[in-house]
Amino acid sequence: MPYPLGGVVVAHDPFGAGSKRPYVLLSDDRHPFHGREYIAAVVTTTHREDAIPLEADSFEEGSLPRRSYVSPWNPLTLKESQIDRRVATLSGAVVDNVVVELNAYVGTQRE
Repeated sequence: MPYPLGGVVVAHDPFGAGSKRPYVLLSDDRHPFHGREYIAAVVTTTHREDAIPLEADSFEEGSLPRRSYVSPWNPLTLKESQIDRRVATLSGAVVDNVVVELNAYVGTQRE
């Protein structure tokens, strides 16, 4: 069964030595390889000025064990085989905010 839009998953960290980290999934069934590949953004415990904080009310389901932030400037593609498990689901409002901020970084937002 495919992971949902807004799902927070634990997956392989391509920048860590064999480690895993959380990501928020930003693609839905319109993605051409939904269920096999997902557009995701990094979730980190490092506070950065433009990161999106995840508060208790950011979650529709589940939670993360530590104060966390989404880095909308750090998208990547996750293959289904890289995902270990889903631990939470973010609210639609938080996901929408991440997508708006991501668009600003990739240059698709017009003023």
